[in-house]
Amino acid sequence: MSLPNFICLGASKSGTTTLCNILRQHSDIFIPTFKEPHFFDIPENYKNGVKWYENNYFKNANNKIIADFTPSYFFEKEAPKRISESLGTDIKFIVLLRNPVDRAYSHYLHSRRDEHENLTFEEALKAESARLERYQKEKDYLSLLRNSYLHQGLYGDMIERYLKYFPLKNFLFIHFEEEFLKERDRIIYKILDFLGVDKDIELKTDLRSNPASKARFVFLKKIMNKYGWWRSLLKFLVPSIQLRQIIRSKIQRANIVEFKSDKLSNTLRISLYNLYFKENISRFEDKINKKLNW
Repeated sequence: MSLPNFICLGASKSGTTTLCNILRQHSDIFIPTFKEPHFFDIPENYKNGVKWYENNYFKNANNKIIADFTPSYFFEKEAPKRISESLGTDIKFIVLLRNPVDRAYSHYLHSRRDEHENLTFEEALKAESARLERYQKEKDYLSLLRNSYLHQGLYGDMIERYLKYFPLKNFLFIHFEEEFLKERDRIIYKILDFLGVDKDIELKTDLRSNPASKARFVFLKKIMNKYGWWRSLLKFLVPSIQLRQIIRSKIQRANIVEFKSDKLSNTLRISLYNLYFKENISRFEDKINKKLNW
């Protein structure tokens, strides 16, 4: 079987797309054309079975490393158990770690861009717990992902779930601000060593993927967010789920333009960190034996 032996877990909005595009250049590493299969987190996908996962994303993979880059696996409570049962316990994980306040704000801006959010940032944080409780009851997993700004930054909870199934040695934790941004070449070398592939191969590392952006045409974004006859027609005309995802992704990328968002004040950043994340991140640091100094 051609199934992943490496997963980039996240965290979301922490440079995983850039890392994916760098590692995609390596001849020993296979990454599906569509970066995020979302097999182990979206119930509708998982119920299709491992063979469906393999046939749709990894059918022609014969490289030393076969990768799945789905950051939301770190957030999904059922993902660790599903991964261990489907792929075994020897699989390797990379986790890019960004200051959870900055991660939450970037996530919020992404949801605003995609017409999934109409509250202010602080309003959205206050409303989050009630929203997520409702989405859980409604089994609306996509909305759960789109609006979980705080909960996707509770790294302590997430790593505890994974360490029930996998040893700490299976993980490589990368500090987004201090390592991935400032020491990119050294960190890529460290990643290649961790994966056990050729470290001397030349890769273009000065990439910047998925910058802050907004929709060129809001009406097109709204149309793409709606379910209707056009999705059924596309599914009929393009049976391959990966190809449909690629088409959708290309349309979305063509419909965005980069922009500079308002920055959070340091006072607000510190306040939000202390209010929502301080205790959880301290617990996370103890688990992974690494200080993050946020």
